[in-house]
Amino acid sequence: MMTVSENNMTIKVTPPTEGLFDLMIFARHADSQDPYNWVCSYQIQCVEPHNGEKLPENPFHFWGLHQKVRDFGIEESSHKGELLVAPQGTLLLTLQTSQPLLAMYELVNKDLDAALSKKCLASQAEEEKLSCHVLCPFQGYYRLSVFVKYLGGSTFRNAANFLIRCLRPVNQNELFPSGLSMHCGSGISSHGHGLSNPSHSAPIITTKLGKCNITFHTPASVEMTASLSKDKVISARYPLDRYVLVTHLRTKVSVCVVLPESGVYKVGLFGRSKDHKDFVHICDYVIRCFSDPSWPPFPRVYSLWKRGCVLLEPRMGVLQEQSWVRFRVKVPKAYQAVVLGQEKTVLQQTSNVVWEGDVFTGAAGTQVKLAAKFSQHCSSLEVILVFEVEGGSPASLGCSG
Repeated sequence: MMTVSENNMTIKVTPPTEGLFDLMIFARHADSQDPYNWVCSYQIQCVEPHNGEKLPENPFHFWGLHQKVRDFGIEESSHKGELLVAPQGTLLLTLQTSQPLLAMYELVNKDLDAALSKKCLASQAEEEKLSCHVLCPFQGYYRLSVFVKYLGGSTFRNAANFLIRCLRPVNQNELFPSGLSMHCGSGISSHGHGLSNPSHSAPIITTKLGKCNITFHTPASVEMTASLSKDKVISARYPLDRYVLVTHLRTKVSVCVVLPESGVYKVGLFGRSKDHKDFVHICDYVIRCFSDPSWPPFPRVYSLWKRGCVLLEPRMGVLQEQSWVRFRVKVPKAYQAVVLGQEKTVLQQTSNVVWEGDVFTGAAGTQVKLAAKFSQHCSSLEVILVFEVEGGSPASLGCSG
């Protein structure tokens, strides 16, 4: 096991058996691509071998930070020793940077395949810091390799290889969701899209209530949307995107998430400016909840749900049959707002620009639709939100936008 700094090199040798071993050392200039040249040799007499677990393969030949790591833009690591220990199977590695960098990570263990390895890592790239949250599902040794590049750079370069020892592994049901990007939490990507003042800067959100509200300050030119996903859905009765509601206020966006069941979820945030037709990925969040939540979904949202639209009541997309429900909603620039259910209910606009009224839901299995006219000369109503009517009494969400 070799660690190298700018001025020295340390080699730790663990012979696999008793006997005499030859150790040959080769070297070359740090900036050279020439072949390595032999420098010196040692003979090692092993009297009592160490019968521990073999270290993971390391094709990069060195452990710890690269000897020229400052040239890569990395100033300091949160872990200084040659061995990182994860007593409970979790580890947070942070690297202080001299300028914004992008990073990729590789986690290797003898029992870990490539697909499962990706579910063990959640990475965050901030202006002056790189972070990697590591989960270890097996006991033993791991190699965590770090690859970095400058913004706009063409290739990632190996900057560090850390040896991790896991003492007590995490449950595989608690691993991160599939498909996380290199931009988890707030950081370079969210800032580059004009988002600021995040309610959650860290990428992992743990909730006991089974709901959370992620907010950013946004410029008026940015529109956002969000997706919710989970690797294995067990009991959710509606598509997971129904459990996310995005609300655009004048200078702020709110992404309200309620969870239909326990587990680990990925929230993907996407944005577009007025000049672009397509949404582009901004960042991901991981939401963890193991308290068995069972929140009902939000109403189905249509394209006219835009900046300034706010759902005040009801905050759920499933309404109890044969009951009266108070509707309160903000719909900017609407000339008229109505609710279409068992009968048509015209909402009244209050002095604080809220459309409100009492609506009778009707029979189970039907739908209640919030619709609006945006001109007094327009004869047709345009649907904004759709609610399902069911039997029973769903719990109140109470998650404000």
